[in-house]
Amino acid sequence: MSTRPPYATIHSDAMLHVSLTGSQVAPVTAARDTENAQSENAQGSVESSFNRASRAVSEDRVEQSPPEQLGKLFDIIGAVADAESRPEAIRILTLELSRRFPNATVRCAIGDEQLRRFYDHRLGWLGPESGPRIAVSNQWENLAREKNSVVQEDDSLVITLAQASTARSCIIWVHPVAPKSIFGEWLRAITGTLSSVFWSRPNRTTPKMLRNLTRTTFAVFGMVGLMGLLLAFWPVPYRVNCAASVRAVQQRMVSAPFEATLLEAHVKPGQTVKAGETLVSLDGRPLRIERESVQAEIQQASKEHDTALATGRVAEAQQARLRERQLTRTLELLSDRLGRLEVVSPIDGVVISGELSQYVGSPLELGQTLFEISALDRVAIEIEIPAHEIQYVSADAETKIHFEAVGGRSMNVQLQDIYPAAEIRDDQNVFVGRVEVENAEAKLKPGMQGDATTYGPVRPWIWGWVRGGIERVLWWVGY
Repeated sequence: MSTRPPYATIHSDAMLHVSLTGSQVAPVTAARDTENAQSENAQGSVESSFNRASRAVSEDRVEQSPPEQLGKLFDIIGAVADAESRPEAIRILTLELSRRFPNATVRCAIGDEQLRRFYDHRLGWLGPESGPRIAVSNQWENLAREKNSVVQEDDSLVITLAQASTARSCIIWVHPVAPKSIFGEWLRAITGTLSSVFWSRPNRTTPKMLRNLTRTTFAVFGMVGLMGLLLAFWPVPYRVNCAASVRAVQQRMVSAPFEATLLEAHVKPGQTVKAGETLVSLDGRPLRIERESVQAEIQQASKEHDTALATGRVAEAQQARLRERQLTRTLELLSDRLGRLEVVSPIDGVVISGELSQYVGSPLELGQTLFEISALDRVAIEIEIPAHEIQYVSADAETKIHFEAVGGRSMNVQLQDIYPAAEIRDDQNVFVGRVEVENAEAKLKPGMQGDATTYGPVRPWIWGWVRGGIERVLWWVGY
């Protein structure tokens, strides 16, 4: 018997093997085993292979419990099937074989046209510079030609797992192995199944952290989607978004009482005033001059009346008396105007408009508006309801109102009235609802704009978003 170098290639009519231990490798003489392995690959039946393995063991007169061997084989297949990737499957397969052969060295090579990776169950993955990998790499082209098989030599067990319809192969060496190993005979029965399970493992796998993150993300999105679906169909009062504005309940216009010249303006817009407080002062000098002239004319008419009456001119006396009365009335009017030179506020409130400080010295006409004064202890809020939503709003609908200028919590009120006719406001056709509220702190000012939400009948939450589109589609189809 000659001594062969490590990893020497052995040719025979059965198959090709390589030694990974440096020991002598004898030619394969068990042709019957080769024929059995080839027959197993052709038939693909595990049960038939078990029967042949049992007959082989019986011929060698070695007794072994079949259930025990079957359990070990299924453990190997299950462990490989649980692997998350092909490199992990290699590690598990070599580990499982090392447990069945405690004193043996188990090595595995995998590749296609050339050797790609090499694994030792004790040393782990070996790099390109390692001696065993170099020896196998040099002979890989011949080694990778074998199909699924299990060949047991004198002290070695060679397992070949070839991928169907490709050039990729996985070869496992177990050394040393007792001659005529019963477990080796049983391995021959599962070669096809083990090869299919092994090559079904992905070559690469997503990192565990990324996989966990992906699963968590899917779970979170699933829960969010489910909650969103439940929320979309959750019954809630139908919401109608509206615009809101503040209007004065009690409002007075202050006008010029007569033609006069503006002498002084005492208030400005936004200023709070009390009833009877002076707003402006008018110039009374022209009125005083006119009053003195009228008083002189009255005295003259009185003298003329007395003279005509004394001389018996009754008609002239009557005319003088009439003229005196007329002048007296004019004097009363002038006196009244002189008493109203101070224009005062008719109510308690706030000056809404009327900036007259720049018109001091200018003449005022009779009835000219000077100020607009509004009481703020109670104000009215007008709700502009879109015309296409009016069917969902009743006169006593619950309403939530919020003014950004005021801040704080929204006001929850109940509509008191809805005007029966629509109006055009800001180029929109709206119905106006009205509600009066207390305004003790005078935070709400006339003209203030805000937002309001009026609640109608109970509908699914999503109804408010899709109703308009559904109604337009129904209109297009002629409903």
